[in-house]
Amino acid sequence: MLWERLGFLGPLLAVSLSIETDRAAASSLIPAPQRSPTPSPSRTPASAPSPTPEVRQLATAPVDLDDVLKHVGERAHAYETIALRFVCIESVRTSDEPRKERHYDFMYVQEEEQRYRPYRQAHTGRLGKNVAETAVAFNFPDAYSWTLMFAADRQKLFRFRYMGQEWFSLRQAHILEFSAPLPFSSGRTIYEWSGKVWVDAENYNILKVEAEPGNQTERLKEQLDLYRKSPRFLIYSMGRKPQGYRYNITFLNELHELSLPDYLEFRSFTLDLQGDEEWESQTILRYSGYQFFGVDVRELFHVQ
Repeated sequence: MLWERLGFLGPLLAVSLSIETDRAAASSLIPAPQRSPTPSPSRTPASAPSPTPEVRQLATAPVDLDDVLKHVGERAHAYETIALRFVCIESVRTSDEPRKERHYDFMYVQEEEQRYRPYRQAHTGRLGKNVAETAVAFNFPDAYSWTLMFAADRQKLFRFRYMGQEWFSLRQAHILEFSAPLPFSSGRTIYEWSGKVWVDAENYNILKVEAEPGNQTERLKEQLDLYRKSPRFLIYSMGRKPQGYRYNITFLNELHELSLPDYLEFRSFTLDLQGDEEWESQTILRYSGYQFFGVDVRELFHVQ
């Protein structure tokens, strides 16, 4: 039962996650550099993150894409095994409230057809404190659902292309390009996004994903053409500006030989009449304080 399970986790959440909060409070006395500072709202467009440059092929032997996908598929089984067996702290900051950061006790409670269903409650750090679920909705995929991309029954839904290798976060990584199997609509599932994924060349953990809506380049060109042809009032176009999105996530929390999500950035932008990007909004999610329950590490990585 879901509520019995959540009640069992109450003391675990309060004790283990409060430790992370205490550490964060102590370290806050010393300013730390932000990985990607949230820009203040402004009418002046900020430069949008540029796509990853062409991958420079390392001097290695030819790589078989099918072999890489086979190994990543085996790793996906380990990710699937622990999907509903961990809790962590999720920190959320948006450009609408750049000085405010919200903290949630975060976990997944159900595997749905296209994603894992997340559960959030306000992080209090108080032992035995019962807190109701907090409703938070984002128009982009949740962090852990990217691990479903390589599951044995879902790999075939994507088209993969091997792009080469490079070093990322002191690891040699395979870079795979993937194409979305579904048209972009709500944006909440990974099946509406295309991009690149970095996979550890040694243990086949997911390290990073850079994505944008499927066929976004073609869609923006069509929208820009309509925008330029729309009626004008004085020098201002009355049409709707083309809108695009970019999604970046890294998996650099290392626990039980797996790389887990640590940082997610989602940006939205529009195009002006010249086709230049104008920053619109940004959302940053951070994940820390992972705790597992019901996981047998000895069996987790010896799946036949």
